[in-house]
Amino acid sequence: RVGDSPIIGAGAYADSSAGAAAATGDGDIMMRFLPSYLAVELMRAGADPSAACKSAISRIKRFYPDFFGAIICTNTTGHYGAACNKAPSLTQFHYMVSNSESDTPVMKSADCF
Repeated sequence: RVGDSPIIGAGAYADSSAGAAAATGDGDIMMRFLPSYLAVELMRAGADPSAACKSAISRIKRFYPDFFGAIICTNTTGHYGAACNKAPSLTQFHYMVSNSESDTPVMKSADCF
């Protein structure tokens, strides 16, 4: 069995001219929508990372309102964001950020919608 991770644009996607995204959750659903690819393309078109993540989750949510999933994004200027679908077992998504502004990684969270 192969999950969504090796599917380009589903589990992860990066383009040095736009940014990068990584997704986690119900891969059998998420791989049908290529959320990481979509988020990177939205950032290429000018969306900030948080908005790009939310749009990628929203696209899946229209068809699978109760799916389990989250995505994190960063653009080429170092801005980042995350989004997740609110499910019984997921109301907030936690992730770590490490950059030149801090000596230690910082835990961030996104409220699921």
